[in-house]
Amino acid sequence: MTPNDSLFQEEFLPLFRQLVRNACVNTGHPESGNEDRSVETLQAYFHSKGLEGEVFHAQKGRGNLLLRVSGTDPRAPSLMFMGHLDVVPAQASDWSVDPFAAEIRDNQVWGRGTVDMLCWTAAQAVGFAEAVSKAEGGRFRGDLLFLALADEEASGRWGAQYLTENHWDAVKADFMVTELGGFFVDTDKGPAAFCTVGEKGVAWVKLTARGTPGHGSMPYGAQNAALKAAEAVKRLGRLRSPVRRAATYRSMASAMARGLGERLALTWGVGQGWALKRLFGRNPGMARFLHTAGRNTFSPNVIRAGEKVNIVADRAEVLVDCRVIPGTTRGELEHTIRRALGRKLSSQFAFEITDWFPSNLSAKDNPLYPALEALFREAHPDARLVDLFIGGVTDGRFWRAKGTTVYGFSLFSKALTMDAFGQRIHGIDERIDLESLALSLGFFTELPSRFWA
Repeated sequence: MTPNDSLFQEEFLPLFRQLVRNACVNTGHPESGNEDRSVETLQAYFHSKGLEGEVFHAQKGRGNLLLRVSGTDPRAPSLMFMGHLDVVPAQASDWSVDPFAAEIRDNQVWGRGTVDMLCWTAAQAVGFAEAVSKAEGGRFRGDLLFLALADEEASGRWGAQYLTENHWDAVKADFMVTELGGFFVDTDKGPAAFCTVGEKGVAWVKLTARGTPGHGSMPYGAQNAALKAAEAVKRLGRLRSPVRRAATYRSMASAMARGLGERLALTWGVGQGWALKRLFGRNPGMARFLHTAGRNTFSPNVIRAGEKVNIVADRAEVLVDCRVIPGTTRGELEHTIRRALGRKLSSQFAFEITDWFPSNLSAKDNPLYPALEALFREAHPDARLVDLFIGGVTDGRFWRAKGTTVYGFSLFSKALTMDAFGQRIHGIDERIDLESLALSLGFFTELPSRFWA
C-alpha cells in the first residue's frame, strides 16, 4: 500500500482526517469525550460497505462500536482489531497548526490523535472492511472483530472496563492487535521496530499523614503534616528498585545498546548505571522506556496539605504513581514504600492503594506473531522486530487479564522513530507521515488472511 493508492486516497484519508476533526477530547470528566461523533462517522463508513455494527453505551454520548464477521469454523481462533476514539486535550495557542483541522503539510497529517491512536483506528476500520471484501464469501475461518472504544485516555471506565465486565461474550477474542508499537530505532545491528507484548501493572497509592493544627506564627514544636509529606516525597524520590532482567527486558536492552560493553552492562547488570546514562545521553526517550521496563517505579506526583496560610497543616496527602513488574504483590509494594520512608516516618502515614491493575504479558508461541512478523519483514527486509514491555497502559490490558493474546503493533515507515513517537504522543504538533499511514492500512488489510492462512 502506498499513499497514491485509490483506497488510501478515497477511503482511508478522508475517514482518518474526519476522526481527527471530530475532536473527541477526553478531559477525564464523564461528560467529555463525545465519542458518539466518531461512532457515527465509522457507522456511515461501514454502512457504505454493507457492514453493520452494534453500539454499547455506559455513559450518554460515549459510544463503543463493535463489528463482528463470523467465521466458517467455530473452532478457529478469533482476531480483534481494537482502537480508541478519544484523544487528550490540545491547547491551540501552543501549536503551529489547528490541532483539530487534520491539515496535510510536508507529507504528514497534523492533529491531536494522529499518532495516539486514530491512525490505528482508521487503518483498522478500512483494513477490516477491505479484508472482508476480499475474503472468500466475505468470511474467514475464525471470527474477525473490530472494536472502537471510548474513554481510553482516562480510566477505560466507559469503554474497555465496562465492556469486559458487562458484555464479555460480545467482545471476547482469542487474539488482538492494538496500540502501541511499530516505531523504529537505529541499532548497531541495523534498524529495528518494537512490538508491545506486555505492560507493567498500575498501583496508585495514597499516603495520608495527620498533624496538629496551630497558629502559623508559632511553628516551634508543631506537628506539621505538610513537612511530613515533603519528607516522604524526598525519600520516595530517592527510592531505587533493583532491576529484574526478564526476557523482554533483555531483548529491549540488547537492541538499544551500542557496542559490546553497553550490551553486557544493560543485559547483565555490571555497570548498568553507566550504560543507562550513556543511553540517556543519546536518546532520553529510549532510556526511559528501558529504565521502566526492568524495575518497579515510584513517582510521587501530587501533594495536598493545609487549608490556610496561617494555620499549621493538620492533614496532608501524597499521591504516588507506582508501576509494577510481573509478580509484584500489594504487600510487597507497601513493604517497599514503608521501608523507603523509614520506621518513624512510615508510622505517621496511612497507606491506601486507590487503583490496582496487575502487570500483564502475552506469549509469542501462537499463529498471530509469525503472521505479524512476516508482514513486517516484507515491508522492511533490512529490519528486525524487538519485544517491548511498556510502563504505560493501554486498553489491551483488560483483554490480557482475561486470557486474550494482545500485541501492540502497526506497520510504519522508518521516519516514525521511537524518539519522534515519544515527543508527539500527547505532545505539541502531533503528526504522522503519509507513508506510515499507508503501510498501516496495508498491514491491517492483509493481516487476517495471513493469520488464518
